[in-house]
Amino acid sequence: MAQILYTIDEYVVKERKRETYWLVFNTVYNDVHAFGKKVTGEDVFTKYLNKDFTNYTKREEFLKYMNENFPSVKLIEVFDLVSSEYEQYPYLGSIAIECEKDDEVFNALSKKYGNPYEDGVDNNAVFWVLDYDNAKRFYEEKIFYLD
Repeated sequence: MAQILYTIDEYVVKERKRETYWLVFNTVYNDVHAFGKKVTGEDVFTKYLNKDFTNYTKREEFLKYMNENFPSVKLIEVFDLVSSEYEQYPYLGSIAIECEKDDEVFNALSKKYGNPYEDGVDNNAVFWVLDYDNAKRFYEEKIFYLD
């Protein structure tokens, strides 16, 4: 059944209205945005923003971990942050986490996946942060581009 999902920037602007954390399980997305690898040639069309490169095993491990350790924490499926040039792209399995900086959940996830304020640790699951001001700028750019 189809469902409507926020992009991470839209979720920050419309719902959280503050710094927001999310986990990305797509290895190519993480390689590009966390580890600075370049996607060129045919790979731009076959690998970048391709759900086949989502590590569903790591995603399921995360969901199980959260259910066992933090069952009351809200998890929200979100589309990743991409350039406004992309009008369509698939859901890559990313999940926003309703936690706050330095709270118990944040600290546990930072220990497990790396601190989102530092470089990524493992391209299979990267813990990201998006502040409100940047989210608003990205979201408004997309709205302008789509209008």
